[in-house]
Amino acid sequence: MARGKHKSIPKELKKNIAWLEKEGAKIVIGLSECARHKYAPGTIKILNETEAGFKTNAYSGNGVMNIFIVVKSSELRKKIREKFNADN
Repeated sequence: MARGKHKSIPKELKKNIAWLEKEGAKIVIGLSECARHKYAPGTIKILNETEAGFKTNAYSGNGVMNIFIVVKSSELRKKIREKFNADN
């Protein structure tokens, strides 16, 4: 349930963020931009994988939010890849 400095999450993303936190991942919320996008609200797209976790974009009804997901276990990494990379 630990988050970085920014704590507010759009309502469309709460279900996926709650799932990540329940599984044991730490969420670091970055900048949020108002922008058009082609993704359904609530979508999380993995941009890059690092040793510490995943750099992602989260899409809401109002724009795009940068989120870093900190992951320690390899089992959770596999679950996240399967859940959020299904359409990529």
